[in-house]
Amino acid sequence: MPQEEYRSWASSLAVQPGRQVRILAWAATQGGFAVASPSALSFGHEGDWTHLGWHEIERGGWDEQTGTLTWSRYGGTTGELTLTEPGRLPEVFRERVAASIVLEKFVPILNGRGVLISGRRDLADGDPQITWNSTLGRGLTWQMAGVRDATEEAVAQVRTEYDMG
Repeated sequence: MPQEEYRSWASSLAVQPGRQVRILAWAATQGGFAVASPSALSFGHEGDWTHLGWHEIERGGWDEQTGTLTWSRYGGTTGELTLTEPGRLPEVFRERVAASIVLEKFVPILNGRGVLISGRRDLADGDPQITWNSTLGRGLTWQMAGVRDATEEAVAQVRTEYDMG
């Protein structure tokens, strides 16, 4: 990574509380660079960086044929980067997302269909709070009668079961 890009990335990340300014892997993209640090995925170029905590990524993956790293965040927003020289970034991406997962549990809520409850932690925080998320399984939508209430009940049940607040 060119020195001026590194300095720009490091100063941008350093203003975020708890984020370690240490590169685990980096890759060139079509629009600049992607950097995996211990607590965030960063992407951009000199003076214009976006930092995304690993715990904010619901799921993602690497398509070697297209050279594309894709992800979705809780709440439905998505992102993608085309890596021109991927190096170890796809591997580190998978590892860091997995490291932020404290707990995952499938809970059936309607005719065998269910919701995946995830407890996630911000890897920048030395004593992190658990953030609880829910992902609907196939065949379920938030508009279906009772799904929202059943999901909230499932999250409360899992939190109580594992005594994580």
